[in-house]
Amino acid sequence: MASVNSILTQTQTEFNQSIANNSSGTDELGKEQFLQLLVTQLQNQDPLNPMEDQEFIAQMAQFSSLEQLMNLNTSMEGLTEATNNQQMFSATNYIGKYVTAVGNVIGKTSTTNADGTTSTEITPLYYSFNGATAKTTITVYDSQKQVVYTENLDAKAAGTVFKFQWDGKDNAGQALPDGTYTVQVSGTDTDGEAVLCTPMVADKVTDILRDGSTIYLRLEGGQSMTLADVELVSASRPVLATDGSEDGDEGDGGTEGDGGTEGDGGTEGASTADGSDSSTGGDTSGSASI
Repeated sequence: MASVNSILTQTQTEFNQSIANNSSGTDELGKEQFLQLLVTQLQNQDPLNPMEDQEFIAQMAQFSSLEQLMNLNTSMEGLTEATNNQQMFSATNYIGKYVTAVGNVIGKTSTTNADGTTSTEITPLYYSFNGATAKTTITVYDSQKQVVYTENLDAKAAGTVFKFQWDGKDNAGQALPDGTYTVQVSGTDTDGEAVLCTPMVADKVTDILRDGSTIYLRLEGGQSMTLADVELVSASRPVLATDGSEDGDEGDGGTEGDGGTEGDGGTEGASTADGSDSSTGGDTSGSASI
């Protein structure tokens, strides 16, 4: 009769062969391998010292527990996939809406109009400090982490939301290409200590992307943010600045709205008269205010 050691050796050999034939490419002991081990053990047990009932029942209980865990894992994977699909479907409701999130990546995009002119859209950046600053600096980096624009600002109050609307040009006034840019806002107090700044971006959603279990919203400026980072959803571009710069930027007519040279009749009136009537003509044209 074969010795106990030879029986154990044969059992191990058959089990290893079974594992090699049914290998799934992992080092984990799966349900099929566990069952094969149990059957091999029963086939090669010592007839003079068979497996005790309690030991056999304990191993069967382990097998049952393993099978339930494997089934539970499969169910959880299916549930996770269904949840991801539902999140993807729900996220499509964000398309066409403006989302706001903490971040410092803005985008510059240019489009050609029907009349041949070019329109440029640049994502505004909003920021606030948790303490008053004596000096504030805004630095814009391109996708290669190179500084393309720097601006020094005056002191900023604590808790106020400010708006930075970049014109898409470097410090030399040269227009930069479309793409995404990173904006760093830094501030120091009167003692030269750094003051914590919170930057925010608000832009329109154009696409929904999924990377594994993470849902990303692609924005009009080309940048992306995760669905979990969204703090505000708006039907139109939100007004976030509390220092009045939001209204000032949109309502300021600048050069185009100022009627100074074109509306003042003084110069035009003076140019139509000559000789002694020059001053009179200018005065009449420029001072008529009935």
